[in-house]
Amino acid sequence: MEKLAKRKIRVFYYVTGFLALLALSVALSVPYFISVRKQFDMMVGESRTRIFKEKKDTLAERVERVVAEIEAIRLTVYKEYQTLAEAQCAMLSALKMSTQDIINGFDPKVTKRTTRFVLHNTGIGLAVYDRESQKILWTDEDALVPKLLVEFKRSQQGPSEEFPVWAASNLGDNRMVAIFAVREAIDNIAKSRSIAIVRSLRFSLNQYIWINGVRNYNGGADYAVRVVHPSLVGDEEVLLSTETADPAGNLPYKEELEGVLKHGSVYFTYQFNKIHSDEVTEKLAYAQLYKPFDWIICTGIHTDDMVSLVAKREADFDRAFKNQISSYAKIISIISLLYIGMMVLFERRLTSMVNIFIGKLKEDEAELRKEKNKLDDAYRELQRVAYSDFLTGLLNRRAMYERLEEEFSRAQRDGLQFCLVLADIDHFKSVNDTYGHNTGDVVLKAIAEIFRQNIHPEDSASRWGGEEFLILALSSSLKEGLVLAETLRQTVESTTIHDGDIAINTTITLGVVEYAPGKSFDALIKEADFYLYAGKKRQRNCVMSSESSGEAPLKI
Repeated sequence: MEKLAKRKIRVFYYVTGFLALLALSVALSVPYFISVRKQFDMMVGESRTRIFKEKKDTLAERVERVVAEIEAIRLTVYKEYQTLAEAQCAMLSALKMSTQDIINGFDPKVTKRTTRFVLHNTGIGLAVYDRESQKILWTDEDALVPKLLVEFKRSQQGPSEEFPVWAASNLGDNRMVAIFAVREAIDNIAKSRSIAIVRSLRFSLNQYIWINGVRNYNGGADYAVRVVHPSLVGDEEVLLSTETADPAGNLPYKEELEGVLKHGSVYFTYQFNKIHSDEVTEKLAYAQLYKPFDWIICTGIHTDDMVSLVAKREADFDRAFKNQISSYAKIISIISLLYIGMMVLFERRLTSMVNIFIGKLKEDEAELRKEKNKLDDAYRELQRVAYSDFLTGLLNRRAMYERLEEEFSRAQRDGLQFCLVLADIDHFKSVNDTYGHNTGDVVLKAIAEIFRQNIHPEDSASRWGGEEFLILALSSSLKEGLVLAETLRQTVESTTIHDGDIAINTTITLGVVEYAPGKSFDALIKEADFYLYAGKKRQRNCVMSSESSGEAPLKI
């Protein structure tokens, strides 16, 4: 009986202990798993929301960067053409050319020259005005005569709303010469530069920028023209309609136009095929109106590409949740054998799970940072294209202009000195006419390489325009600038440039000017230009400055 009683007690004890352990396990496990499941579901939802928000913010940031770059290009073109107009006006004034000389040199009906001001563009031209008779003696833009008369009669000469590029100088005998451009002509030049840059942009997940040019803000048929669209290159320049529907019946062009008119920018979704593919899926797009060009600038991402990121994140969370269940089951098994060590083991396992979760969050953060770095790399490449001359690899005019402004401010502030060397290839037009523009490009690149190898590391060289180069020599006196210019001249003169079987020897003419307190930024550029053209008038293949020209620079 005693053995039977002990056996019953033992059975009761083990059964009661097992039931108590089971009840405790259930009491602890069920609420815990419900709570953790809710937390994981909440984190999955927050992750989905965060990914979509980050992608939308990325679309907006990308378009805003492109808009800012287009605006910078537009302002640079205005400044560039104003500077060119002022320089050529100053040259014509210095030469005291007669009206007939100007006609012979610039009228396309008289001369065979292929260039007038900078380009053959409607709305960019030259006019000679007689102040006594208040008549225009000659202009190559006859359609603009009434507006030109109003402009010449203004009390203060300079750019205006009608002519954003305007430079005028006296020719003598009560005559004035003006070089001008209307806003549409200058904007067309800025548009062509912007289009070339935008067309080359590519981003992760086959994303790109496209542009629609608005013709009628009221919408309807032919309300806009497709300006740039990397996915529809063959359909660029086609007219668009707000009544055009996508495969799902949406009216994306109408939604886009109404959105930018009301808010300036808009997010919208529509059905569109992926680039280089016939697959049609939903696409999230962001559009922003750039009013100066009447452009709607857009970018977008297919939502299934975002969904794939969300699905990957959900799979990671689900995997972590299953790992947590497995770990907790091991803890329950260990509790059954080692009841006393339950809390210690649970605490260790819980710490391990938290570390797994934190590690996963760090991996997600690294992935997002990698995406951001790709965007930064694309933006830096955009800057490189915007600031480098594509042919010679030197700084372009815009980049050099900013570099000169920076150095000029530093020289004024700290009392430093520097020199500008303006160089021009002699008889370069004959090289193009004789051997063709490809050989001309070889000559430009060869001379650019000579400049690059002979200037100091801290100096800067740029292609200033056409066959002109501008060099900024830091911490250089006029004497040192002349030594540098003479070295460049001799090196070019002694170098034979080869293009296949063609061997070319050419020369350059250089104008050197030294910064001095009191000189303005534009004065330095014009003075260097003056000495360059003084060398061209004399003999070419020479270096000219205030010490060698025997002539005073232009009074500016």
